[in-house]
Amino acid sequence: MSFREYQDRYPAATTALAVAALMVPVCLLTWWFWPRSDRELRRMAYFYDLNTGELFAVPAGTLGPIETSSGPYQDMPAGVRAHVYCCGPYLRGTEKFIGYLEVPLEALPEDQRPPGMKPNPEIEGSELAIRRPDDDRWVDPAGPEGQRIMEELRARCPEGKQLNYLPPPPR
Repeated sequence: MSFREYQDRYPAATTALAVAALMVPVCLLTWWFWPRSDRELRRMAYFYDLNTGELFAVPAGTLGPIETSSGPYQDMPAGVRAHVYCCGPYLRGTEKFIGYLEVPLEALPEDQRPPGMKPNPEIEGSELAIRRPDDDRWVDPAGPEGQRIMEELRARCPEGKQLNYLPPPPR
């Protein structure tokens, strides 16, 4: 059967095939040329309220600390970046936990900064301080205490379960 005979015998199928053939490139072009900022706004990051202990999501490009409805925490805004993890693939009901909190060093009041820590532009992460959610002091991530936090995080998952970073769901 020739294509022309197929068209005459099955006009609905031919029309559906033509519409699908036109929609695929239209959808691809729309996706490709859609403003990237809109897609970036849908990416989220976890933040942690130091006063209430609650996790909340904000757009990924947000730099902490940020103001929260609970008010300031020790002379700084209470919302700080939280790095959330789970053991194994994240499925509904899988336990998620906060690995550590992070704040830019320059945002910390002088009395809360890790002793002797100064930002070094040549070392990535040297401008950040970290701590566990239940700790009271911020530490240098490259120092012994910061390395201990990371080692404990890696050891938290049982044998055979991989530690996975868990971003918030997109908006």
